[in-house]
Amino acid sequence: MYTVGRAAELTGVPTGTLRKWEQRYGVVVPQRSAGNYRLYDDDAVRRLSVMRSLVDAGWSAQEAARHVVEDPAAAEAELPRREATSTDVRIQELVGCAVDFDVPRLERLVAEAFADADLAGADLASVVDDWLMPALGGLGRAWQRGEVSVAGEHFVTAAVHRRLGLLFASLPPAPPASPRVVVGLARGSRHEMGVLAFATVLRSRGVMVTYLGADLPLEAWLGAVGLIEPAAAVLAVPSLEDLPAVREAVEALEALTQVLLGGAHQDAVAGGTHLGHLPGAAAVALAHRLAGIPVKG
Repeated sequence: MYTVGRAAELTGVPTGTLRKWEQRYGVVVPQRSAGNYRLYDDDAVRRLSVMRSLVDAGWSAQEAARHVVEDPAAAEAELPRREATSTDVRIQELVGCAVDFDVPRLERLVAEAFADADLAGADLASVVDDWLMPALGGLGRAWQRGEVSVAGEHFVTAAVHRRLGLLFASLPPAPPASPRVVVGLARGSRHEMGVLAFATVLRSRGVMVTYLGADLPLEAWLGAVGLIEPAAAVLAVPSLEDLPAVREAVEALEALTQVLLGGAHQDAVAGGTHLGHLPGAAAVALAHRLAGIPVKG
């Protein structure tokens, strides 16, 4: 639970505006402490973050509030965002698999895509940036347009997740003296594909990766990073709803190690070092920096 002041810090919404949105539009309904102070939970703080982004994008406060109250995720989907692009014809084929639930076709498509990358990782970064992330972005947009069902989207992403996890586990372990990096998502964040792809490319480049997965509470992040003492901790901000938890995590983790950020909304976080929007290329660049290899550009 957060006080009104802390909620304002995490969302970037001034306390006066926050109270107005609460009272006038009913965007959130805070609880009350024993002393009758407002307290906001994670869901309320996430709603306020989406509301702020909609207003910043030019929506009226009334219209933004209506959309956020109905469905924060759907409201966020209406915002323009940076998307990975590609001309690879297999992207539309992946969407087709989500429509007709064709298991053999999906397994063949995913296997062929990752077969382009050898286990040394020479081509894995380009597979991630040129095919995987654009394909998943295309799948998400097809779902938003109603062309793909929720079940179809889950069917495809689960298959890709399994393949990435298998590839991650099959890579040879890094030498004991290799730099160590912790990778994962903040509390409440569940869009895992980008960070898993990043972690897989990073491991393929000889970095010792501790992958923590999705939805990790701040206390768990602090415990893991404090114990492991990595060269860096990497988090992603895949959605606007993830911003408050990521801001809180960055603020706490920067006292322990270097914090690096990826994801579509990384630029909305003031702290940390931003990795850019190509997870494969970002992982290669980080591996080079950790190894002391000059990074071009």
